[in-house]
Amino acid sequence: MDDESHAQVRSRNDMWVLICEARDSLPPCKTEMYCNGRCQKLAWGRHRRKCTVDLIRKVEKERVRVGRDDEAVAAAAFKVGRLFKAQDRFDEGAEWMLEALRIYRLVHGESHESVRATLGTLGDIYRRQGKLEEALKTQKQALRIARRVHGDESKEVANALNNVASSFEKQGFYDRSMEKYEEAHDIFRSL
Repeated sequence: MDDESHAQVRSRNDMWVLICEARDSLPPCKTEMYCNGRCQKLAWGRHRRKCTVDLIRKVEKERVRVGRDDEAVAAAAFKVGRLFKAQDRFDEGAEWMLEALRIYRLVHGESHESVRATLGTLGDIYRRQGKLEEALKTQKQALRIARRVHGDESKEVANALNNVASSFEKQGFYDRSMEKYEEAHDIFRSL
């Protein structure tokens, strides 16, 4: 059996299922099903990048290895949250981002790049969920930290301004949104 004989089909619950000609058994990964061990092994490299089960397992390993409130746990939780966000699983993504944020604040305090990045991602999740007031509040926090950490004329500040502008736009505050977009544009042009 070769890779050509496999086809990807989207199941009803939005999980990918690989199907091939030889369906003798279905070893699970919890998010994908495979026809046999060989099929699973062939697909693992591609699947691993989007496997939330594998990433959550890594978070748990880090908790055991370094403790509950270590930066390595926060980094692993951030990756899980970002993956859930990419899969449009926003409630789960927000939960993992909040865990990463809690640890980053505990380890680094409020004015740190990791806190800013986590707040920015969390704000984007809130915006996509339609929680527009929370999104704007979170994006403004990320912008304040970006200014403190990187200065007023940085790529990080410009990106944070774009995120704030997008939140204003979603709420219908078009004048305020345009001001932030223009400020971000000016910074990008100066870089």
